[in-house]
Amino acid sequence: MWIYLIFLLFGATLGFFLQNRQIGSFSKYFMNFSIIVLLFFMGIGIGKDQDLHSKIVNFGVISFTITIMSVLMSIVMVYIIIKIFGEKD
Repeated sequence: MWIYLIFLLFGATLGFFLQNRQIGSFSKYFMNFSIIVLLFFMGIGIGKDQDLHSKIVNFGVISFTITIMSVLMSIVMVYIIIKIFGEKD
């Protein structure tokens, strides 16, 4: 854990002192490639963990239900308010 924090602080310090320098095109491609590789391995880790997969699915169902209910209740409330106060011409 400490090694990650040390590298993070080292990178932040280096970035602070190199603010005015442009990052070369190789560095941009290297950072993009590193992020893609990191996301790939995170995906593998998520895919292997069945418990996490079921929790994500459950969270998705709950989120979808909340979204649909919010939209439906908004429509119902607007309809009720229009019926109570009438439509303006």
